[in-house]
Amino acid sequence: MKNSRIIFLLITLFLCTLLICSCAIFRESFDKKSGFSQYLKETENSIRQEEWVKAKENLLLSEKAWKKIKPIMQIDIDHDYVNDIEDNFIILKAYIETQEKADSLATILLIQNNWEHIGQM
Repeated sequence: MKNSRIIFLLITLFLCTLLICSCAIFRESFDKKSGFSQYLKETENSIRQEEWVKAKENLLLSEKAWKKIKPIMQIDIDHDYVNDIEDNFIILKAYIETQEKADSLATILLIQNNWEHIGQM
């Protein structure tokens, strides 16, 4: 009886630790459900084609998807990385508004890179 309680507690502790401390492992699942990477890619493509209205729309969709993912990812990821992605969204918004292709492209690629490697940080 006592051994079964200990085993149950250990399994419960392990599962809780896994869920709380490794959200980055589930990044792909969150990404697919939210469409975050896809919206970022569409934003990149719009910037490359200099379709600024479409780029702005795709950026807004990216931000909405990010807002769904962020609370879950914050549990496991250093807040500096989360803040970097959000800061780059603000910067990118300004570059898109002023139609700065090179700066917009660099910033969207930076956001994509941060997202791609967020679980490794």
